[in-house]
Amino acid sequence: MGSGSETTLYITRHGLSEHNLQTHLYMGRSPQARLLPEGRAQARRLAERLARTRPAVQRIVCSSLPRAMETGTVIGAVLGLGPVAGEDAFWELSKGTWEGRMPRVGVPPDVERALAADPFGFRYPQGESYRDVTLRVGPAFERWVGESAGQAVLFVLHGDVIRALLYHLLRFAPDKIGDFVTEPCSLSAVRHSDGRFHLVCFNDSSHLAP
Repeated sequence: MGSGSETTLYITRHGLSEHNLQTHLYMGRSPQARLLPEGRAQARRLAERLARTRPAVQRIVCSSLPRAMETGTVIGAVLGLGPVAGEDAFWELSKGTWEGRMPRVGVPPDVERALAADPFGFRYPQGESYRDVTLRVGPAFERWVGESAGQAVLFVLHGDVIRALLYHLLRFAPDKIGDFVTEPCSLSAVRHSDGRFHLVCFNDSSHLAP
């Protein structure tokens, strides 16, 4: 990307959803999952924080999966913004035949070793790898940044998508991909200026504290 005025990219993970309660299983996309009441409350609290944050959010772009769109819509209503934009390229990492079926403690030993040896390149059966996700998320994110030059944009994404996006922007060691953990409706921020991305805030959930 070429140089230009500074663009602020706020990034959040969708609010707590039905999907997040199934911690004993690999869940992946779970397109049927909806926000829980707690997730909607988290979205409102994030919106209240963003209302005080500068630069002010001018547009909201979401994964087009329902739980992300719901989160963005709640935030947009509080901030008085128009309809949120949905982006299919920001869907969560597909875990294929594992989704909602494979227990996290029941992975066959040989598969578990393969996953541990190459967490970035491991492709879930009939699903995706983090490498695959990076290849679709990175260009889509840069396109939205290019269309929003000089603005402040909120992206409502998924945990694995945020990991892939940060890898695309920062190029840390790929075996560290699992180390970037984000909580529902936490706030991260990236600034884009002079053709470079700078991480200025990561997984700040102080607005969700009791």
